[in-house]
Amino acid sequence: MSDPETPPSLSPRDDPAGPGAVWGPWRFLGAALPGGASRRGLQLTVAWMCFALVPQLLWSLHLSSLTGWSALPSYWGEMLTGRDVWELGVNGGLAQHATGPWTPLAAGLGLLWILWAGWRLQAERIGVPAHFGPWGWGLADALLIAVPPLALLAAVLLGGLAFLGATGRPALVWLQWAGTAVLLPVLISTFCLQWWLCRLARAEAAPGFRLGSWRALRRHLGLGFGRLWRHPGQWLALVLAGVALRSGLTLLVLTLAWRLGGGGLLRVALFLGLQLAAVAANAWLLGWFLRLTALFLRHQAGAGGGAELETVPEGLLG
Repeated sequence: MSDPETPPSLSPRDDPAGPGAVWGPWRFLGAALPGGASRRGLQLTVAWMCFALVPQLLWSLHLSSLTGWSALPSYWGEMLTGRDVWELGVNGGLAQHATGPWTPLAAGLGLLWILWAGWRLQAERIGVPAHFGPWGWGLADALLIAVPPLALLAAVLLGGLAFLGATGRPALVWLQWAGTAVLLPVLISTFCLQWWLCRLARAEAAPGFRLGSWRALRRHLGLGFGRLWRHPGQWLALVLAGVALRSGLTLLVLTLAWRLGGGGLLRVALFLGLQLAAVAANAWLLGWFLRLTALFLRHQAGAGGGAELETVPEGLLG
């Protein structure tokens, strides 16, 4: 059995389809199955757990400081009426100080840790250095080539959903609500996917934003855009499946917690344990998607042949 931390030798020139064969992302589903099961994956899991739980704990302490009590150790998910919410928001001062200073700070630091841990996992998987330059410049690339088409797509789809909801028919109103709830995380995930592809390509290319020349930059952006949009069906299916699984696990835990109620520390501890399990599963799924993207990028860099190889930034093929 191979070492899970050893970069894979997936040279497309050795693929059964022959030299220069170009595979879509689905081809690497099996190779990416280890997901977040690695040293870097453990760091990603811990980062996500901190992001999920530390802001909640800080907010609970903030709530306790405002009202003299906290809903966390008693009656989690039950016996909280509309009147209670009004009292907390207006008379308790929660409306004026919704989070306190530490909750958003902890959430922001946790999110940054998740993003950086994911980058280190992804880069290490294919044997490229996880430097800050490709990470940051790859984000700039994604802003340039992903935001315009995604913003246009969002405007069209959200506008269509709003038009349907404006009819007032219950079924169409529910469709607007559900469609909006699904569309926003899908667009965010697609943007992140474009970022992943761009930063991996930069990891072995020339340093600096221009990659040595404006021509190299144009080629890099064009190739990064094509790697996403040449396989729209496969990428969309993967993004939708990821969003559905992550959201479904979280919703399942919250639904179970609502049914159990929180009348005691034991039930709250059970809920927190289930939440941690869901977070760990979500971290594994994210690690799987990061690995898949890295393997796909490595394959594309070596498989394009002809015209596509001419557009690869200098240094990408090693």
